[in-house]
Amino acid sequence: MSIRQTTIGTDRVGMAVAAMILTDLALSIADAIIKITISDMPLSQFIFLRSCVTVPLLIFMMKWRLPRVSLSPARPGWATVRSSLLLSSLLIYYASLSRLDFSIAAAVYYTIPLFITLFSALWVREPVGLQGWLGVALGFVGVLLMLKPQAGDISTHTLMPLAAAILYALAMVLTRTRTRAENPFVLALTFNLIAIIVAGGASLAAIIAGSDGGQSLMIGEWVPMGWSQWGLMVLLSITMLIGSVGTAVAYQWAPSAIISTCDFSYLAFAVLWGVLLFSERLDGASMLGIGLIALAGIIVIRH
Repeated sequence: MSIRQTTIGTDRVGMAVAAMILTDLALSIADAIIKITISDMPLSQFIFLRSCVTVPLLIFMMKWRLPRVSLSPARPGWATVRSSLLLSSLLIYYASLSRLDFSIAAAVYYTIPLFITLFSALWVREPVGLQGWLGVALGFVGVLLMLKPQAGDISTHTLMPLAAAILYALAMVLTRTRTRAENPFVLALTFNLIAIIVAGGASLAAIIAGSDGGQSLMIGEWVPMGWSQWGLMVLLSITMLIGSVGTAVAYQWAPSAIISTCDFSYLAFAVLWGVLLFSERLDGASMLGIGLIALAGIIVIRH
């Protein structure tokens, strides 16, 4: 088996769409679980343990399905920078979940395609055109409707998913321009190894500092874990693998414009879990904002 772009003659659009929607379902469930349990342990410990479980699974899958693919990236420097941007994005987004409604955080985070369009126009000099700029404008109107900023009333927590989206978009532009030839599973492995180093270092520093170092959402003293916590960690690691593999498979089996559009199903799931699990109630402006963000993303992706 090799990871390569599928030719038009071998597209399996129906299966690819189903794979993308199931992937978004798994990721949305994982993020909802993280929102519920995020106060139980520092993010540094959570990221460290989840990646420790994920790395052996990734290596096993690669040795089983891709035995000829090297585990190390061809351009380790750029792969490291990309992974660092993704890790920063993930940490900021997870931290925002403890302060914001799940549906609002998810909707603002899904401005990623808009920022990819902006950064591609600025740095890659890709043409955007009237349709692309229209999509960007609609998306940011949607963000304003979601966040409802007032003079002097924009908190740091409100801007966190937006910052996470910017970092993720930068990582995706870097993926296209500097690590495009890398195997996606190798990039996933690199990301998790960087996460182990960074989060493990932060956890070790917190352990050494002890109670004098204080306790925060990002870094704090190591929290003892029971069987239920370990089971949850394995479950979340599996969802991370589903996200990596499911997305790669979906983009192999169908044109990227179709799959990227289907990726917005995550927003629908986020709204559903927000209502069912967290008793969130979105007003008309927020629902319109979510719709505009999804529409804007679809416009710029198809463009």
